[in-house]
Parts: sequence; C-alpha cells; structure tokens
Amino acid sequence: MSIFPIIPLVREVKRLIVETFDVSEQEAQDYAAELVALAEGWGSKEMSSKLDWSYRIRKDFGETNRLKWRSEDERKKFEATERQKYGAWDAFIRRRRQA
Repeated sequence: MSIFPIIPLVREVKRLIVETFDVSEQEAQDYAAELVALAEGWGSKEMSSKLDWSYRIRKDFGETNRLKWRSEDERKKFEATERQKYGAWDAFIRRRRQA
C-alpha cells in the first residue's frame, strides 16, 4: 500500500510504467506515486504535469536497469537515441573548447 495520494497524474505515470516495463500494477503504482511526489516537491503540481513522463520513466528506470523493459526493441531504440544525443553534446563541447 502506497503512502502517496492517487491523483490523475499518478494514474497516467503508472500506465506508462506498466506499458514500458515488466512490473506488477502495484509496483508501477508505487513507483508512479513516488516519482510524481518528487516532481511536485521539486517544482509544483503545474510543472510536474508538464513533464515528459514517457522520457522520464525510461531514463530513470530503463537507463539505470532498475526495471526490466517489456520490449527489447524499445530499449535498444531508447539507448540509441540517448547515445546520439550524448554524442552531439560531446561534439559541441569539443568545438567550444577548441574555440
């Protein structure tokens, strides 16, 4: 049983977690409630509702291997996109250092 309130945003984040990772409904509920509570604590309810939750859960749970992905193809696609972004940032930083 979760100590966090169940609000519409928690239900939405829970749905994204269940669709993306191999977890039980209760585990997803607990993770979602915790993430939303943290986001609201760092910012506000309005700001937390505007976050890209699909990205956030993939980053927080998938990249760190905290949860098992439902789809290996989706995991690979996410990781390839992240590598591409990191590579672009690295190239940008190298150019700035050379200037």
